[in-house]
Amino acid sequence: QASSTALGVGSRVGSALSVESRTKSIEDLYNESGDDKVIRDMTYTQIQEAFPMACYCSPEGPVKPCRCRPLGHSGRVPLHRKLIWAWPCFGFYALMFLKIGYMRKFYVDDYPKASLGIIAFSSVLSVLVDAFTDPKMATWTDNLKSKYGRRRPFILVSALFVPLVFLLAWLPLFVSSGFAASIWYGFFHVMFKLANTLFMIPLEAFGAQLTPVYKERTNVFMWKDIITNVGILVGMALAGMVFVTEQCTSTPDGGCWELPLITLVFGGFFTHACLQLCWWGKEPATSLSDSQHEQQQQQQPKHSAFSAQDTIPALIATFLNKPFRILLLSNIAKALGQEIPINVLPFITAWVLGEKCFGSGMLFPCLVLLNMVAGLIGVPCWTALASKTSKYHAYVAFNCSLAVTSMSFILLRYDDDYLHCPYSTMAFVLCASFGFAYGGTFILNSLVSDVVDYDEFLTGGRRREASYMMALGFLPKFMNIPGECVPFLLMAYFRYARPVPTAYRPPCMNIPGEAPDAVCSSYFLDETSSERRCSESISCQELFDTGVRFVCNSALGDVGDVDGKSTKLGECGLKQNSGVQWVLILCFTVVPCFFIMCGIIGLYFYPKNARSESMHEKLVQATSRLRRGEVVEDPWRPGSFVHPSEPPTENAGALSYFTPSELKAVVDAGPLAGGLAKVSPLLKRALLWSSLFVAFVPAGGVVVVLGFEDLSDDLGASVSPLGLMGVGLGICGLWFNGVRATAAMDLKRNGLQYKEVVAKFNEMCPFTGATRLPTGDQQPALVKLGSGQ
Repeated sequence: QASSTALGVGSRVGSALSVESRTKSIEDLYNESGDDKVIRDMTYTQIQEAFPMACYCSPEGPVKPCRCRPLGHSGRVPLHRKLIWAWPCFGFYALMFLKIGYMRKFYVDDYPKASLGIIAFSSVLSVLVDAFTDPKMATWTDNLKSKYGRRRPFILVSALFVPLVFLLAWLPLFVSSGFAASIWYGFFHVMFKLANTLFMIPLEAFGAQLTPVYKERTNVFMWKDIITNVGILVGMALAGMVFVTEQCTSTPDGGCWELPLITLVFGGFFTHACLQLCWWGKEPATSLSDSQHEQQQQQQPKHSAFSAQDTIPALIATFLNKPFRILLLSNIAKALGQEIPINVLPFITAWVLGEKCFGSGMLFPCLVLLNMVAGLIGVPCWTALASKTSKYHAYVAFNCSLAVTSMSFILLRYDDDYLHCPYSTMAFVLCASFGFAYGGTFILNSLVSDVVDYDEFLTGGRRREASYMMALGFLPKFMNIPGECVPFLLMAYFRYARPVPTAYRPPCMNIPGEAPDAVCSSYFLDETSSERRCSESISCQELFDTGVRFVCNSALGDVGDVDGKSTKLGECGLKQNSGVQWVLILCFTVVPCFFIMCGIIGLYFYPKNARSESMHEKLVQATSRLRRGEVVEDPWRPGSFVHPSEPPTENAGALSYFTPSELKAVVDAGPLAGGLAKVSPLLKRALLWSSLFVAFVPAGGVVVVLGFEDLSDDLGASVSPLGLMGVGLGICGLWFNGVRATAAMDLKRNGLQYKEVVAKFNEMCPFTGATRLPTGDQQPALVKLGSGQ
């Protein structure tokens, strides 16, 4: 059994000292229920086929215990298999956060001289592309029928595609600086979003199906979070500290070869990890629930172009799930400010704290290093809190601590005291506290995995892990748009100043009797008309008139003799005007804190009966009884009863495109002659919303055109990205409601029966808690959970 061993200590004491989780096993959960098998009403053999990544070794079983687990795993997922699943995250997040930490500043401040406006424009465009591809990917991977599984084929493709995209993004040397380099950045930023979709949605769905055990899921996602933090730590912090020189971070005209080389190395790690997961990872080719639904789908009419498995029905169904809806709304609120800090942190270290105490190229990776180390320390602490209380209460505490630590950064100011460095020292303390708080991020995915079990109960057996993971990121990605572009648009509006050329950075600490800042100010303001010391496009005096000040960055420059001591000679540079500094400070503190607090308020409405492990086990029991044909009381919504799923009607696919309230409007209209249903309420509602959203397209298009010329300016202070937001919102709304209008016309053309609408409404009643409508059929007896057979 060497292949089944996991990290730990051998012999009988191995289980006591093992770093594997001491969670309840699948076998425990199965045996506790006696004859009522709670896990999908399967035999134990079928369970082993449904959860192949778990190890079923035991002292009394046919598979002998693994060497490091004398008492056997008995249906737990061994640590090495959790690591095989999570290990690709190391390379991916190292690549991603190397890009987040260094690429924007490299494109803006180094030789590409990219436009801030075009960068903001491409950020909006990439999110819109991502928003349309995410649902397709989720539907594709959830419904893929392959002997290799539903997830691994996509992970295999991403093994080559992802590193290629990141590598080419770092090589704008194939194009000229300015506009062409800006377009190069924009194209590969869009490709990065596609690479993210191709890899992350199948991977997270793979993780959600590793085990059905409540606490072990928390442990699974904890290890993913640890490996993710290590990837961020190495990619953004250690690589930057060890390999990235001032050529990449401080010189605006020197280029950078280290970052593409680092990307190539991390890409190799990522490819190896993905191939390892595809080779050693196991997943069921076709689950039991998929087989049941496939049989039902075969009863659907061949002429119907609409299916309940399409993107729009999946989004509607996930939003109807109340626990998920609360988590989603909380995540949406948090997403409005969550992406801003990490996007502006490189600029915070350079322009808010300044470079009198530490060079930005060294301070930034040091802060990230401290942040990630604190995050790694925080992960087991948050895991312990989730086990001691519940995932829900731990998630609320995580959000509260995140809000407080985010707001604390408002204390930072420009660090003029290069002898004592009070604000730089404070930044280290605040980053450590923020990192510790952020260590609880993984709790959300663990909660969503439990919500997927609730969806399985409400639908009578359908597993839609990828649809839920996609929906969790779908709407928040739209909310990320402000964080992706607004700070950079505001920086351009307040006249962000690029760093001065390397050739015009004289030493400033070695002039006896002169204040270092005064030396630099005199040097730049004495600029002649034939000599551009600050920029080719703007004079030093013009910069000074915008509020920029010239300072001595005492942490930079060569080492020399100052007052008989060997020390840095300093370099003359600039200090951004107060407008740019306040944009960075507010975007880093107040904005994230406000929206995180809004998300916390939303969590108050999370169902009380869904907050504990015992209620999750009752949910699994209820699913088992439902499969046996009983009508079962919803354990998470007492008083609501869920009926066994029935074969879909002829138009069930097209009816899935509408909400329960819209179907109720058709029911209230009553049947027409011949038992037909009145389809006009569905069509009118879809057309009304389409007409409202279509107005956003020309309005946004006008704003894009009005600001398009400004995109080609040096900084690109343009309103075009804001107009593109409007266009994107209009296109998304028009697509969503336009397809629904087409589905309504299809229903009218096919002669929708009134009883079909009633049946579909009753199918959605478990999601809404509404009373089922009479159908004329005999209803089975109601059975409350725990009342026997």
